[in-house]
Amino acid sequence: MITYDKCVVKRTAKNYYKYSLWIVAGLTLVGLLVMNLMYRPSMLTPLIISAVTSLVLSIAYGVAWRAVALSAPKTITKFYLVAPALRMIIAALVVLGYCLVVRQREQIREFVIIFFIFYFVTLVFDSVFFARLEKKYKKQQ
Repeated sequence: MITYDKCVVKRTAKNYYKYSLWIVAGLTLVGLLVMNLMYRPSMLTPLIISAVTSLVLSIAYGVAWRAVALSAPKTITKFYLVAPALRMIIAALVVLGYCLVVRQREQIREFVIIFFIFYFVTLVFDSVFFARLEKKYKKQQ
C-alpha cells in the first residue's frame, strides 16, 4: 500500500497548481497572439471561457487529489479514473451551454476548437504529472 507524507502531498499540490497556472497562462497568451495576428476579436470570449474553466477544473482536481491522497490513499486509483470522466462531463456541459447561448455556427466552431485545445493540453498535463508522481512513489516503496 502506498502511503503519502503530508508535507510531500502539500508540496506536490502546490507544484501542480503552479504548473497548471503556467500552462493555462501560456495557452491564453498564445491564443491572444493568434487572435491579434489573425485579427479575430471574436476569439476573446472563447479564450476567456476556456482559460477560466481550465483554471477552475485544475484547482478542483488538485484539491480533490490532495484530499484523497491524505485521507484515503487506497482509493487513489479510483480517483484517477473518475476525475477525468467528471472533467469531461463538465467540459461537455460548458460547450453545450455556450452552444445554447450563442447559436451562430462560426462562433461555436471557434469556441469548440479553442476549448478543445485547452481541455486536451490540461488533460495530457494531468496524466503525465500524476503518472510520474505515482511512479516516483512506487519506487520509494
